[in-house]
Amino acid sequence: MKLISRQWLYVLPVVYHLTTLTATAAEPPYPPSDVIEGITWHWETHRTAAPGSDLWPVTWGPDGHLYTAWGDGGGFGGTNSDGRVSMGFGRIEGPPELCRGVNVNGGKDPEHPASFPKKGKTGGILFVDGILYARLNLQDGLWPDVNHSLAWSDDRGATWQQTSWVFPKGEGNFKPARFLNFGKDYADVPSELAGYVYIYGFKQTGTGAGDSVYLSRVPKEKIRSPGAYEFFAGLDAKQPIWSANVADIQPIFKDRRGVIPTTGAVYHPILKRYLLASFHTGPGQLGIFDAPRPWGPWTTVVYYEDWGGMKNEGHGLNCDFPQKWMSDDGRTLWCVFSVYGAGGQTGIEAHDKFNLVKVSLSLKGK
Repeated sequence: MKLISRQWLYVLPVVYHLTTLTATAAEPPYPPSDVIEGITWHWETHRTAAPGSDLWPVTWGPDGHLYTAWGDGGGFGGTNSDGRVSMGFGRIEGPPELCRGVNVNGGKDPEHPASFPKKGKTGGILFVDGILYARLNLQDGLWPDVNHSLAWSDDRGATWQQTSWVFPKGEGNFKPARFLNFGKDYADVPSELAGYVYIYGFKQTGTGAGDSVYLSRVPKEKIRSPGAYEFFAGLDAKQPIWSANVADIQPIFKDRRGVIPTTGAVYHPILKRYLLASFHTGPGQLGIFDAPRPWGPWTTVVYYEDWGGMKNEGHGLNCDFPQKWMSDDGRTLWCVFSVYGAGGQTGIEAHDKFNLVKVSLSLKGK
C-alpha cells in the first residue's frame, strides 16, 4: 500500500476489472424499496489502509472529524504486528477523497497509549454531547459467550473509563452492539426520537447472532445507568412499545439466512430513511435495506451474493455510511467497511483492513 505519509488514508486508486459486478440471484427477506432504485459501487475509488486491523465503526465528532475504532492491529500506519493492540481508536480528518487517519489511542505511534492493549473489541461507537461512547465486548470467554459493557471517553478518545455492570453472557441474552448515529455529535435526532440513544443488538446463540436484530433505547443522560434501558417489544397501532423487561424484546429485522452481530442502521437525513446493512454470511453476501423508522418496516435496496467479487468464504464485519460524507442531494455516499477471510482476499482484496469506497444511490421516480 503506497501512502502519501504514514498516517494518510489516501492511496493511489487501484482499478479492478470489477467495476460492474453481477450478483447471483437470491431471495431477499423483504420486498423492494419504494424509495431507492439501486446502488452503484464505484470500485475504481476503493482505497485501503491499516492492513491487519478490522471492524472500523464510525461516528461524527463535535470537532467535525470522524472517529473510529479497530481491532487486532496497529491502526493507521501500522500493520497486523507493528503497533498491534486488541482495540484502538482513531480520528479521520478531511474529505473522503483525501482523508487523513490518526491513531488517537493505541496503535502505531499513537497520540495516547492504548487503553485496551490486550482485550476488548467494539463494533459500535457514538458521540453524544461531546462524549465518545463505545459498546465493549470484554472478551472474557469464547465468542459469543462473552460479557458486554459500556466504555466512554471525555477527551475524544484519549483516555477511557468503563462501567462495572455488564449485559451478561449466556444463551438467549441480549447483547447491545451498534449505536444509531444522528449527525454531528448526535445533533440531528428527529423530533419523535429526541432524548434517547438507540442501540441495535442481538441475542446470543451458539453461533453468534442468529437470524434477528433487536433494538434498545436509553435516555441520553442515563446511558451509563443499567436500569434506564428499554427494549423494543413490538408495535401497537404502528407505535413502538418499549419495555423495561428485556424478556419482552422482539426483533426489528429478520433474515432467515442469518445476520452479523454488528448489524445496524444509519439515518439518511435527506431521504428521511434508515439504511441498514447486514451480511447474511460471507463478505460477498451483503444486504442493504431501508425503512421510515429505526424499527422498520424494512424494504430491500439490494441483496448480493457476490458483492465486490468476494463470494461467501469468510466474514462480513461492518458496513457504514458516515453521515458526514453524504452529499447535499443525498445520492452520493461513502462506505467504510471491514471484511475477513478467504473471500475477502479475493475480488477487491479487502481482507482485514480499513476499506473506503464511493457509492451512488438511484432514486425511484427521480
